[in-house]
Amino acid sequence: MSVSQRILRLPVLFVSILALVSAGDRDLFIVNTFDEEFVNWATPHVQTFGFPSPEESFSNIQLVITLACPTGPGDCDPWDRLGHISVLHETGDTDTAGTPIIVPYEIARFITPYDITGEWGGEPGPGSCAWSLDMTHYGSILRDSVTLSLYISTWMGNDNGWLITADFIFTEGFDLRDPYRIVNLYRTGYLEIGNPDNPVEDILVPRPVWIDAEADSGLVRVVTTGHGFGNTDNAAEFSYLHHTVRADGAEYTWPLWRPDCAQNECSPQGGTWTYPRAGWCPGDRVTPTDWSIVPVFSPGDTMVFDYDIEDYLNCCRASNPECTGEPPCCVFNGCGENTMPNYVMSVQLILFRNRCQGWVPGDLNRDERMDVFDLLMVADMVVTGEPDIPCYNYAGDLNQNGIVDLSDVIGMALDILDGE
Repeated sequence: MSVSQRILRLPVLFVSILALVSAGDRDLFIVNTFDEEFVNWATPHVQTFGFPSPEESFSNIQLVITLACPTGPGDCDPWDRLGHISVLHETGDTDTAGTPIIVPYEIARFITPYDITGEWGGEPGPGSCAWSLDMTHYGSILRDSVTLSLYISTWMGNDNGWLITADFIFTEGFDLRDPYRIVNLYRTGYLEIGNPDNPVEDILVPRPVWIDAEADSGLVRVVTTGHGFGNTDNAAEFSYLHHTVRADGAEYTWPLWRPDCAQNECSPQGGTWTYPRAGWCPGDRVTPTDWSIVPVFSPGDTMVFDYDIEDYLNCCRASNPECTGEPPCCVFNGCGENTMPNYVMSVQLILFRNRCQGWVPGDLNRDERMDVFDLLMVADMVVTGEPDIPCYNYAGDLNQNGIVDLSDVIGMALDILDGE
């Protein structure tokens, strides 16, 4: 990476760090993983890196991804390509042959920009782009020895492609919510839509999942992007369709659409980068859609999850005897001559538990009641300062405002006097 490319990378990294520490004086731990990794072909780049131990506590984790040209301005891949980073997580179990079971979890998806090295509208392209993504919910699998897989669907070969750098920024602190378990509900490569001979319902079948009794909340995280064009409704890259995720009868529906591509900070670019698209923009990260399932959450029981896509029929498919090859059946080209309309999907269930399970605000000595001994302990914490024991602080924070202060002492004294 040239000096100018490194300078272009610094603002996003520095802004990310400043944003993390703005709330207080906290230590940062940075894990440098892929460092100017040269990607010029659609094969996974797999490496293992050292991450913090499970005993260390962090309140926030960010991932900064930087794309730069390999050697010069003309060496970047000038096309919008699908990219992602996954954790190849060893479960500790083995299959019947004794082979360790490894589960892939996609943690970040992005789309590379069109040409960012030319001049567009009299303004030069940025030459390099970077994004920050929140990794906090993946903290349980970003510990100790972590194997990462980096993939970009580029087919440039030779000296053309991308240099990829990925830095994980851990912020010291304590988060009461522990995202301890991740379940892959649906993972599809290129799921064809609009073909009655290959219905999506055969792939997106209901998924029963046992919810541990220790879990106290959960969310469904959806990362879906539409690809392929020239088909009916210019699907799936440019088609506006609604998606629905269900959990035990409750459901959440949203349009898979990014209308803000023209505001992309990785600009200007060549090509059609300003056009809205199905869940993504050229030269940008893909932001997950998170849906809380707390209203229907059922610990110690089985929950059933499902995923539906709004009805769509691709008249332009090769197997359609009624295909005319003309609009509106085909936006352009002939029957079956366009890229297959498809979705790339990663749908995960993330379960949380309380890190201070069994601790009750006001009961610091854990004798199942709040009395004068607890009051004296809280008063001592206010006078001498909070100890570095997160759950002890949690129990002392009677009003749950994030700090142990005089208001907790007063509140506890009043509760004791009232006999609560």
